Amino acid sequence: MARTADEYKQLSIREFTKAAKVYESGHAGIYEMCKDDYPQMLAELEREPFSDVLDVGCGTGAVIELLHGKHPGARYVGLDLTPDMIAVAKAKGLDGCEFVVGDAEDLSFAANSFDAVLTSNSFHHYPNPERFFAGVHRVLRPGGRLILRDYTANDFAVWLMNTFELPLARLVGHGDVRILKKSEFTHMAQAAGFEVLAMEAQKGFRAHLVARKS
Repeated sequence: MARTADEYKQLSIREFTKAAKVYESGHAGIYEMCKDDYPQMLAELEREPFSDVLDVGCGTGAVIELLHGKHPGARYVGLDLTPDMIAVAKAKGLDGCEFVVGDAEDLSFAANSFDAVLTSNSFHHYPNPERFFAGVHRVLRPGGRLILRDYTANDFAVWLMNTFELPLARLVGHGDVRILKKSEFTHMAQAAGFEVLAMEAQKGFRAHLVARKS
């Protein structure tokens, strides 16, 4: 039987409540690979000036911590569905950074609030990804960018992951919903009103999407 959106989200909360206990330890198991995306995402962000950045699915605030160290004058907001992840992020005491519990598919921020929205290894947990794209488009300022890192591959590999790997992951308590093809990332971004600047399938089954609000 197909799960509802709320059931997927509750799976993700349970999964990352456990992950919050080890994510910063250096012994985070499968979550260690998530850290490999940080350099590419930050390099992409730093191509243009920014003053207000939202990290969706921020986890323990690791990306914001890196940004705060390099660019302390900017304003950073981290949002995550899992309260325990946000608790770890807040405990870091990063001045000028805000961490909030919230839903990536229902962004509560005012329109035109951010120069950039980041998300890394979170997108495949969203049951209704179109709502995420629409919300990001609304909260970005004109000219602002979405920088998204997640999973993708060639179409056959994506089919294999969605048909076999993700159902097994859900059986053991993970909240993974669906991996998108490159064409699906592009279509969703454009349907929300974005100009797609880059959509690549990089090494390690990594999707790298950069999209601008015109």
